[in-house]
Amino acid sequence: MKVTILCEGRVNKGPEKELCTLYQQRINSIKQSGFSNFSIKQSTSKEIIKIINNKNSNTKILILSEIGKIYSSIEFSKYIQKTLNNGSKELYLLIGKPEGISVNTGKCEKISLGKMTFPHSLSRVILCEQFYRCATIITNHPYHKY
Repeated sequence: MKVTILCEGRVNKGPEKELCTLYQQRINSIKQSGFSNFSIKQSTSKEIIKIINNKNSNTKILILSEIGKIYSSIEFSKYIQKTLNNGSKELYLLIGKPEGISVNTGKCEKISLGKMTFPHSLSRVILCEQFYRCATIITNHPYHKY
């Protein structure tokens, strides 16, 4: 499954980007996880609208939102494994601007990183780490301690 984190607005450079790149490389190196390609991209409202409008049964879209469902790492891993098993070919995670996603996302599922608020650059790092953790849980790698 191809996994893409889409960030509405700009993606800042700095230590957060370096951490995301590190996790991206780690995720892409674990071939048995079911993730064929993991990437982070800057996106515009028009691109997000196009992705939402072209959504099909092989595409899953998750919106990061403070009112979204909160998962533990194990629950998130099971959710992603179920998404893989259901034949999804693409998974998009959308991070909006500080005021949120600027387009209508009514058809999309919402997830939350928790009750705390994080800067967008740190949210990307947390998401990347959780996907790496998910890949290691799926492949029974000892990174995640039960």
